[in-house]
Amino acid sequence: MITQYLLPDSAEQAVAELASGAAVMGGGTTVMPAVHAGKLDADRIVGLARAGLTGIERAGGRTTIGAMTPLAQVAELDGAAGQAAAAVGGPALRNMATIGGNLLVGAPYGDVGVALLALDAEVTLTSRTIPLERLWSDFDPAGEIIESVAFDDDPGSVFLRLARRAANSPAVVSVAVSRGRVALGGVAPHPVLTVADPERASESIDPPSDAIASAWYRRRMTELFVRRALEAADAV
Repeated sequence: MITQYLLPDSAEQAVAELASGAAVMGGGTTVMPAVHAGKLDADRIVGLARAGLTGIERAGGRTTIGAMTPLAQVAELDGAAGQAAAAVGGPALRNMATIGGNLLVGAPYGDVGVALLALDAEVTLTSRTIPLERLWSDFDPAGEIIESVAFDDDPGSVFLRLARRAANSPAVVSVAVSRGRVALGGVAPHPVLTVADPERASESIDPPSDAIASAWYRRRMTELFVRRALEAADAV
């Protein structure tokens, strides 16, 4: 049962509350369903709505996005990041879901992380800045939060995804390409880098079989969609 909902004025204040076991809430698209289902393992929630983590800055060919920025705003960007954000759910979800939350939501979701990984993004946490590819192994949810993510602009970057339905359906596989970097989603617990070769990319993964798709199908679609993404990037 939730006994407190806190709204700190900064990321530092939010982190200070984590030591007591409070749960962090961004847009609420994953936390609130857990609360309603009685599955949230915390009785205090730290909301980030007033922590100053919203907004997009573009300068010198580089884009920085605050962790609380709604995906609806990210979807307005050029290239893979905007394409990936636009593919998430419907308008209502994109207006609530945040880019920081999308990075941490885990499989089978998190398509924006695929695009950002291909873009060689960096993530600024409350105490350090790390390459995005280290986030999923190094992030400490009990001691830090995501403040922002930044990457060099690449309008020619490409994001593609395959899903059972056009909207509101998790990806069977998603692919992003930027400057020869290729990232995959839907084939592992979090986005992963792979090689810029369709056949070798499909051979490099060990995807799950679940209600969404079989491992065999994911491998076949990985080869196909890596090829399509590379061709699309070359055509830009």
